[in-house]
Amino acid sequence: MAGRSRKQRSSSSSWSSESSYNMSDLQYGAKLPEKKAKEEFLANPIRGYLTEDDTTLDNSSMGRSRKRNRHSKKEKHVKDETFSSEDNQDSSVSSKKRNTRGRRKNAGISRKRKVNGQKQSRATILTWLIDCGIIQENAEVVVIEEETTKKMGKIKKEGILCSCCCTVLTVGDFYKHAGGTTSKPYEYILIAETCSSLLSSMVKAWYLPEESKFHRFNTIETSHDASDSYDDACMICADGGDLMCCDNCSSTYHHNKCLGMQEVPNGSWYCPFCVCKICGDPAYENDYLQKCQQCERKYHRECRQAREPVSLDMNETPEDTFCDLTCKKIYDKLERRYLGVEHELDKSYKWTLLQNTDDGSGINIEDDYQRTVCHSKLVVARRLMEDCFEEIIDRHTKIDVVKSLVYNCGSNFNRVNFRGFYTFILEKDEEIISAATIRIHGTNLAEMPFIATNKEYRRKGMCKKLMVAIESTLCFLKVEKLVIPSVSECIGTWIESYGFRLISSPLPKEITLHNTLMFHDSVRLQKNIRPSASDKPEETRISPKKCEEPGPFDLNVEASHQQDKD
Repeated sequence: MAGRSRKQRSSSSSWSSESSYNMSDLQYGAKLPEKKAKEEFLANPIRGYLTEDDTTLDNSSMGRSRKRNRHSKKEKHVKDETFSSEDNQDSSVSSKKRNTRGRRKNAGISRKRKVNGQKQSRATILTWLIDCGIIQENAEVVVIEEETTKKMGKIKKEGILCSCCCTVLTVGDFYKHAGGTTSKPYEYILIAETCSSLLSSMVKAWYLPEESKFHRFNTIETSHDASDSYDDACMICADGGDLMCCDNCSSTYHHNKCLGMQEVPNGSWYCPFCVCKICGDPAYENDYLQKCQQCERKYHRECRQAREPVSLDMNETPEDTFCDLTCKKIYDKLERRYLGVEHELDKSYKWTLLQNTDDGSGINIEDDYQRTVCHSKLVVARRLMEDCFEEIIDRHTKIDVVKSLVYNCGSNFNRVNFRGFYTFILEKDEEIISAATIRIHGTNLAEMPFIATNKEYRRKGMCKKLMVAIESTLCFLKVEKLVIPSVSECIGTWIESYGFRLISSPLPKEITLHNTLMFHDSVRLQKNIRPSASDKPEETRISPKKCEEPGPFDLNVEASHQQDKD
């Protein structure tokens, strides 16, 4: 075999008895002790799809091991001291040992859901500001509008204690109670001692070093003399084994199991992220591939023009271009119509779409106020997920998966590049109850790796409300399928209660062509959000009227219908 595309990585996944019960939510490869799992599963038919149960769910790490045919990649991070003695021995052996066929290296993720007897903190912006020390609980605040003091109160984690009626109100209700007339309560409520607004406190907290370090681009570095700069895990299944390497980037694949190729191609081979999505060719000399801002796939500008002749501004920056009109429409709807906008549901519930916009995205967020509130809610959503799951660290890159995913952090390694993720939240009285992470890969596919609910609100249909909002939004965006990672123990629940189904082998082309987050030993399931063009004849396809923009009516019907079953 000749050419870099023919070099392969050989590894064998391994599980330790210690890590086999170190797991998290059932959606991400969780396992319970066999007897307890059976009892809990029968007693709680909807768990496994959401974090509704209070059972300790452990998820073993994504074990991946492989034989190094070339020099071993030297990671920029220090060795994790929590590894087993076997891992420590492997990391210290000579280069000759590295070429041993059966070498074990745990390169995966420990996913464990937190369960304790303590009451979970209220997931509010005020709680976050108090916990990070920006403001003090019981600090006096005043509402000042047009240079007039209208009302006084004290900061609590649950809200603001009004001085006149001794009632704890939300920030918005306290501002209205004081006679506020604008839609920006955080700007006009000031801390009496410092005369700084809650809004400025939120900005300060967002840029604290301990917070802002999670917002950065994740650069995976190798030492200068390292000839092996490839990923340890397959882009599609997140497992190790005999991996085929792309000749242009760090991505690796199982050529047979995941790509359906009978043998490794001769000569150079390029992964789907290094070729034009339209013509299938890579970038040649004096050539350039543009990256779509929505689906992250690359394309030749000439190919796009030939497929969809449109007027393009040649002075526009690469970040402002799209591979086709469908991606542009999805992006515009998400950014202009949904991002940062609260959507009313029944009984004071609201859902909102959030995203970290520090990189210049968020074109609909024109003022600093809305951007700051959006970022602050994103932090609260991240804290909620951390309350529901133990820390999820990618062993090879040392990336914190939950934080990087919630903050849609990019990376030079495609497998851990989380650009394009949005966070859906469900809230009531300014408290975030449920949160889910979503990425849309065009009209064919969307993925949802994480969904979590505050412990105090589980088994009350909260996640179902959020799921209906998510599916209604995807339907309005004309997305056909939603995929999730699941474990074998919960496949029945996903299928029977939520309409998901197993993805048949070989994998659909849209999954192999996109970067969808996967966990070792998990199983992909999918749900048809709306029929594709090939699924139904023209006269039976869904009418556009059935996928109108989500509103209180179509979101509440299913939620209220299913709530009694929760």
